[in-house]
Order: sequence, then C-alpha cells, then structure tokens
Amino acid sequence: MSHTTSKVILFSYTNYPGLITNLERQGVKMSQEDLLRHGSFTFDLEGVSRAASHQIVRHRIASFSQQSQRYVKITRSYGYLKPTGIPEDLKVPVEIHGHKLEVNFEDVMDLTRQAEEGFVAKGIKAEDSRYLRPNAATTNIVMSMSPRQLIHFFNLRCAPDAQWEIRDLAWSMYATVSLVAPTVFGPLPVADESEYVRKRVLLVKDLVEKQLGAFEKTLPGELFHLDLQLYFDLGHPVESFVRRY
Repeated sequence: MSHTTSKVILFSYTNYPGLITNLERQGVKMSQEDLLRHGSFTFDLEGVSRAASHQIVRHRIASFSQQSQRYVKITRSYGYLKPTGIPEDLKVPVEIHGHKLEVNFEDVMDLTRQAEEGFVAKGIKAEDSRYLRPNAATTNIVMSMSPRQLIHFFNLRCAPDAQWEIRDLAWSMYATVSLVAPTVFGPLPVADESEYVRKRVLLVKDLVEKQLGAFEKTLPGELFHLDLQLYFDLGHPVESFVRRY
C-alpha cells in the first residue's frame, strides 16, 4: 500500500516574546537581524521520500538526524510516496528474460520490496539488500535550522520551479513558523520576484490569522493541527502540526 501522506511537525522553536523580554530586562535590545541569528526551529518530517530527503540534506548549515535504513526491518508494508502526476492506471512495458509484462508504479514498488525480502530470506545482509530500495521509499528526518537559514531554505524551496514534494514540505514548514514567530518570518524575499510566492505568502498570513486563536487555546505539550489543505493546492497530502509551548 502506498504512503501518500507526509507529516510536518514543528517540534520545538524559540519563544521570541520570552527571549526578547528576558534580554530587555538585562538591558539588551535585539534588532530584526539579531532575531534571525538567535533562534532555532526543529522539525520532525515524516513520510518523506528518499528523493526529497536527498535534497533537504544539501542545506548544509543545518542539523539533521535521519532514520537509518540499514537495519530497518523489511516488510511488504513499508511506505513509499507515489507522485500524483503518474496516473493510477498507467502501465509501461518491461521485459525480463524474454518475458514481456505491463506494469504500473505500484507493481514496480511491490516487486522491489519482494526482491529485497527475498534476498534477506536467502541470507543476504539487510544493509546490502536495501540497495534495491527505490527513491520513492519513505523515511523520517529531524531538521533544525536558524531563522536565517530557514528563510534561505524557503526562498529556494517555496519557488514555483522547486520539485513538487519539497515545495509542499517547504510551504507547510513556512506556515508553521509563521504561526509561532510571525514577526520573524514575514514576507519572503523571493516574493518580490515571484507572483506565485507573493500570493501564497498572503494565503499563509490569512491562514495564521484565522487559526491563531485556536492555537493559543491548545494546551502546552499538545499538537495543534494547522490545516493547510483548505488553502493550498498541494502536489500531495501534507499534514502540518505545531507543538504548543
């Protein structure tokens, strides 16, 4: 069964109102530039394809912890992300030892899982058998960035020419940080050059304003569901959450 839903969870973040208040008591005033340097946002990204995770970890000024696939147990139920641009009924011809078959995306995913399980059953190490795993296979990754680096990430990954999956994740992440730190994450610089980005930034602003009251009523430690699907036509389903502090 395909894994078509990803999750973006803003797990921890700098409490800027508290930070600013405490520093002002010590006679320290923070400029907007200071706010971008001092702070950290940690995301738990779940159900992300390996294709997208490879792009994410290219942002080198960040901290990452990714689920190891070396010893992950192989089962027929492990998830994968199917691009919505590939029709369910689309089949392509393949030939194996002279035998011609018509297969769809799900068939190929199932074949790779069966082959990986088969190699393990024959005594091949799991770390070697996993070489069969496709880029569509999902993984989980924890990512921490400063506001400055996040804005750089958003400028690149929220753009209309970004790859669809990482663009969906980036907009979901931008919405969550806009909810908890609106004074730090305002309009993205790239919005000056892109009507697409400018319109979406306004949609996020409207989303935050409408859901801020419900977020502030959320009990500390609980996850608040920020429903982005009502506002954005995402390339695939992404559930967005913010842990309330």
